[in-house]
Amino acid sequence: MKKFLKYLGFGILSVVAFFIGIAVIASIGSVDNEETFPPYIAESVPKLATWDIEQYKLLMSKQGMESVTPEQWQLYLDMFRKLGQLQSVGKPELQNWRTTLTLGSGNTSYAVYLVPLTFDTGEAHVQLGLQHKDGKVEINSVRFLSDVLLK
Repeated sequence: MKKFLKYLGFGILSVVAFFIGIAVIASIGSVDNEETFPPYIAESVPKLATWDIEQYKLLMSKQGMESVTPEQWQLYLDMFRKLGQLQSVGKPELQNWRTTLTLGSGNTSYAVYLVPLTFDTGEAHVQLGLQHKDGKVEINSVRFLSDVLLK
């Protein structure tokens, strides 16, 4: 019985050490959310609010751009255009974040931010799905939220 408890204890300790090791390795490669994403948001949101597809192509990841067809992008931008001219960008609020570690491509940090905006038509928000990989930040998803879009 003593031998069984010894093996059981060693097994549980090994599993705990394994998960702690994974967490440490993942945190070593992650970025500081406050230093990385908010400055990028402040720089990119005014470009997104131009409603120009070329700006979106420059700012978004390949997966983000290819998630819908060019025709759908044009429909979305025409709809977002109802928001009007961007007046100001508020303080981004972190909604969620995670860092993934893959052997082939290294660490990738993902974050979702909700950003308050003021347009000449009123208040709105944009929800941005961002990724940081190989020293580069890109947008995976853009979602504008406003009552104006419901009209």
